[in-house]
Amino acid sequence: MHGGERFAGLGPWARQLGDAAEEAAGLRVTLPLLDMPVHLRWLERRLAAAGGTVERRTVTGFGQAAAEAPAVVNCTGLGARELVPDAGMRPVRGQLTVVENPGIDEWFTRADPASSTTTYFFPQPGGLVLGGTADVDDRRTEPDPRTAQEIVARCARVRPEIAGARIIGHRVGLRPARDGGVRVEAGPLPGGGRLVHNYGHGGAGVTVAWGCAREAARLVG
Repeated sequence: MHGGERFAGLGPWARQLGDAAEEAAGLRVTLPLLDMPVHLRWLERRLAAAGGTVERRTVTGFGQAAAEAPAVVNCTGLGARELVPDAGMRPVRGQLTVVENPGIDEWFTRADPASSTTTYFFPQPGGLVLGGTADVDDRRTEPDPRTAQEIVARCARVRPEIAGARIIGHRVGLRPARDGGVRVEAGPLPGGGRLVHNYGHGGAGVTVAWGCAREAARLVG
């Protein structure tokens, strides 16, 4: 069955897109979107309300954590490459460009099967987020001006008004990808106690976060 037909059968929130001049096939859907900086602040408030605290420390081994807690959950992302160690952890660099929204109230995404790019834009409070890239084993954390220009140009081919929008910021992040996929499993801590691994989510952190968290909590016991 065609993907559009399959999704359209789920309800009024999705239908096959047949009126796009430059697309052979597509879907028009209504879905919730997250503004990540706002979402992360909300999660931190939930943690504080539950009695948790956030501390910044340098950890070179699980023995340090084992000395303070009977159970440790390892959510170190790319840091797991050295800490576990797990040689399967690899950075996938992503770059976004944020522009003043020229009046766009719908989001768009299209993957390019011939490259590592996906063209997308998402309206959010305070701007329009444009993307994107997925560069494996690229650890640069500074914005690349040429990449920013290419992102704007690709998005403007879909919505021409984006070309003249004023750039108000750039975002660069390293997705914590893992050969073999997400790792959620338990093992022993040095000296006793329980170590639960929960890392390797790549670019799907929000999508799988709640399910992985529930499984990690179950493993902690």
